[in-house]
Amino acid sequence: MKGIGTMRLSPLAIAVFALTTLAGCNDETTHIDKSTSVIEQPKEKSDAAAEMRTVFSDYQSAMDTLDSTTFGQITDQMASSRQSVDRLYLDKLEAIDRGALTDEDKIYYDTFQFDRNIAIRGTSLPNTRFGNFAIPITHFYNYIEWNAGWAGTTQDSPEKYQSHVQVVREFTAWVNNLHSQYAMGQIERSQLPKVLTERLIQSTEATVSKDSYAMLKAGITDIQNHSDDYDIAFIKEYQRAVDDAVAATSGLVAYLKDDYMAAARGTGETGSLTDTNIGWGDLPNGQAWYQWHLDRNSTTGKPAMELSQLGEDLVADAKAEMIRVAKLIVENHGKDITADWRDSEGNVVSRTFHVEDAEGNINLAEFFAYLNSEKFFYGRDGRSIADTPYADTCTSASVPTACEAALVDYYKFKNDANDVVAKYFKPIKTDYSIVPVPASRELYDGVASYGGNEFNLNTNPDYSLQKWNVSTLLLHEAAPGHHFQNAYSIEYPPANKPDYIKKVRYTAYAEGWALYTEWLGMEMNIYGELDKNGKPTFTNATGMCKTDLDYTQFQGGIYKDAEECNALQYFGSLNEAQLRNMRLAVDTGIHAKGWSIQEARDYMSANSALGEGDIESESFRYAAYVGQAVSYKSGYLVIKEMMTKAQSELGNEFDWAEFHDQLLKYGAQPMEVVQTSIENWIKSKG
Repeated sequence: MKGIGTMRLSPLAIAVFALTTLAGCNDETTHIDKSTSVIEQPKEKSDAAAEMRTVFSDYQSAMDTLDSTTFGQITDQMASSRQSVDRLYLDKLEAIDRGALTDEDKIYYDTFQFDRNIAIRGTSLPNTRFGNFAIPITHFYNYIEWNAGWAGTTQDSPEKYQSHVQVVREFTAWVNNLHSQYAMGQIERSQLPKVLTERLIQSTEATVSKDSYAMLKAGITDIQNHSDDYDIAFIKEYQRAVDDAVAATSGLVAYLKDDYMAAARGTGETGSLTDTNIGWGDLPNGQAWYQWHLDRNSTTGKPAMELSQLGEDLVADAKAEMIRVAKLIVENHGKDITADWRDSEGNVVSRTFHVEDAEGNINLAEFFAYLNSEKFFYGRDGRSIADTPYADTCTSASVPTACEAALVDYYKFKNDANDVVAKYFKPIKTDYSIVPVPASRELYDGVASYGGNEFNLNTNPDYSLQKWNVSTLLLHEAAPGHHFQNAYSIEYPPANKPDYIKKVRYTAYAEGWALYTEWLGMEMNIYGELDKNGKPTFTNATGMCKTDLDYTQFQGGIYKDAEECNALQYFGSLNEAQLRNMRLAVDTGIHAKGWSIQEARDYMSANSALGEGDIESESFRYAAYVGQAVSYKSGYLVIKEMMTKAQSELGNEFDWAEFHDQLLKYGAQPMEVVQTSIENWIKSKG
């Protein structure tokens, strides 16, 4: 079948096409309703735990039956059908006596209940397809690229290709449906702004469309290179499937560049950084939808304006510690510091930074600027790093010398911190590696991420973090951050953990934990022993800044001594914490208050030492990844509150490893469930 991208259709025609090409939705829903309408006879003895697990299992089976396609069907009809299943199984769960469950099983009960309630709320709003994570697709989570990569992937046997050709066809159907959903959004005026549409197009063309859609053609190319292993008829069949996929994707990209872009919100042909009202709140029903996104991501139920004010208050508080670090730098280098600086036109010039005035007041804007001078960035510091153990790993990066320099430092901190981190946790056997983001993704990915025991680090000199961020970034992404979170749930799972719970993901939990581990770095004396107020003294540190280092060479000679090294690594922790504070204000600013991309950047520049490239990618991220930015601080505040409560109530009985065990072994939970879990654990210790 030819993709709709090969035809010139009006948005209305495309939308109608969507409603007539997705066969099976109503039939499957009816089948589920019939299968669950059988009246069960009452049991002689109730086993609440077994009944709960049956509900979980039956729910998963029902959802798998409802949509068994490889890439998922995204329509209002499908959303409505999913809501029916959600309501049915929520009723089944709530018919179980929660009081008869163990504390452990109550965690599972409460998590499933939260999931169903948030899903039902989403599909009760108009344009219910927006309750699906993947609509609308943006550059930050580009499912066009990811799904195309899976559809085009090579297989290791003819038998697998025989099966995989259906995946290619389903990708074509998915693209056609996505095309139609965007067209429906155009009719309803529910669509991306121009500035995000342009980023989505650029991201897709840089990956999927690149080299004549080589990503989609990888499988057929492999088949043709081994043509003796295949029937001619099958080669032709596979070629037709790939051609249809390419045509559909090409049609979608052309539509996004033409009709969709022309009708999108914003000025000019591709939008402007100063365009306001580009956020979710400006869509029809947008404020209600945005609050739903906040509730789903923060799992705390706080309204947008409360989160916004919380963010602004935390931003103000963080500046006091930044000033303390700046004063130490002034003591070491004077009020006026000269260094190479890249100006707005990209020229590297000598600049003097006036960090402190004649009255002794710190100028944070100048201090932030100094910390973004060339010497603090890998690949921009004038050093040429090569022939390290990471040379082969760094061939995928755009600037291998910057990549090698970064990996040398990140692996040093990894090794230095391992023994310290181990004192706060049960032993973790699973190791992780540090992998550079490939050159093709450097401009579109964030500064770092974690997945599959890999800490993915963006080493592009213009889009990577500064050298003083090494400690806090590794704590967050790897150990004891996301890596421990992932490894722990695998190595120390509770007995009889339901399959449903193993697949649950909550950003507030995951990112709240990672932000908590950044704070934990201070507790572990990574930046030095703590004073009576719990602040690092920058002496006797357990992290990367040891007294025996040669500071004329370490990281290119950017520190005077171990104290300054610890102070600036601590500033990295402060700056990253400030980033999460700002996210509360910026996310709500864009999506609830109508901020532009430029307003978001100005706010981040005024309140942090984030680099220009980091601010650029972050500002687009918050506009694209709706509500997710608030999850970090929301989750952290709950975990930190529970830790303080546990320490207060347990006193000498408090044990770090036990506390972390209770937090991690059940996997991701909504934060309100985490709170109940820790409170029950505290009671059990009494």
